[in-house]
Amino acid sequence: MLREIALRRALGVVAPLALIVGACGGGDLALPSDSDNEHLVLIDGDEQEGLAGERLPGDLIVRLVDGAGVGIADREVSWVVSAGGGLLEPTSTSTDADGFAAARWTLGPEAGTHAADAVVSQVGLVTFTATASEGEPSALTIEAIEGDDQTAPAGSAVALDPAVRVLEGGRPAAGVEVTFAVTEGGGTVEGPAQITNGEGIARVGEWVLGLEPGLNRLEASAEGASGSPVVFTAEGTASSGVDRMAFVVRPPEDLEARERFRVEVALLDEDGNLVPLTGIVVYLGLFRDGSDVPSNSLLLGDRFRATEGGVAVFDDLGVTQRGRFRLRALTDDLPDHRPHGPQPALFSDQFEVD
Repeated sequence: MLREIALRRALGVVAPLALIVGACGGGDLALPSDSDNEHLVLIDGDEQEGLAGERLPGDLIVRLVDGAGVGIADREVSWVVSAGGGLLEPTSTSTDADGFAAARWTLGPEAGTHAADAVVSQVGLVTFTATASEGEPSALTIEAIEGDDQTAPAGSAVALDPAVRVLEGGRPAAGVEVTFAVTEGGGTVEGPAQITNGEGIARVGEWVLGLEPGLNRLEASAEGASGSPVVFTAEGTASSGVDRMAFVVRPPEDLEARERFRVEVALLDEDGNLVPLTGIVVYLGLFRDGSDVPSNSLLLGDRFRATEGGVAVFDDLGVTQRGRFRLRALTDDLPDHRPHGPQPALFSDQFEVD
């Protein structure tokens, strides 16, 4: 009975108006507005066919709307297997700005009809069905997850370490060795042999591009896996010309706790001239006098800023506690100025917070 009520509510089936009117005085009748009549709509992914134990090709997609058909954002949708014993990923998600939510469905091990529900609390549910057929289990497959088609200065590491996922029968395959190898561009990788985790994902430790500008290629391989090798590409750009960073606007020597101040960090060449690069993300760390451990929780304001014309401007900083401090500037976008780069750490002069 509860399932029938929930289904009727999800499909927008309500009692006839005459019954509603009969239940209360005409003068007290308050009809619901369009915005109150929330319901869940099945958008795509129903009545698919696939092999037992394998992931269906299409995602399950629903949309939560009000009575006027306007999508409702940020509402939790629970995904539940109701027949067949398969797997839904994720088991819970939130509707996006337009009211949509989606999940991936791996069928259970037996042939026949399978079912899965998308449920929104106090609204209702919709049910998806799928037909599973018997077949030979699939071999391993490998697919790219992220890290393809990047750009970085020649000789530097890409911002996002490439990653792949290995599946077996549509399910994540843990414990599979994946080998990452540079095949073009002359760069290097850190941790070329990786083992997939519980989600079937393996990620290279770091990919440093070759010293010459141009195309770089990295391949990820798993023995016996369909789709192997997975190819990642990255474009190495000409050297940035940045020799060092410098504080061109420094913190005041004396500050009150929570008093706001401005700092500017510039990119300079070997002659001390400004290198007018835009989009290089510079970030700050706050250190107490004599400490090598950052106290960033004490720093107010946005400590990550991108350069404009070679200068990163931090115009709303503050420190919450008293003491003597200094700031450190870093960037991951220039290889020499990363946390473990060859350049000495760039610290500001010490300043006092009263």
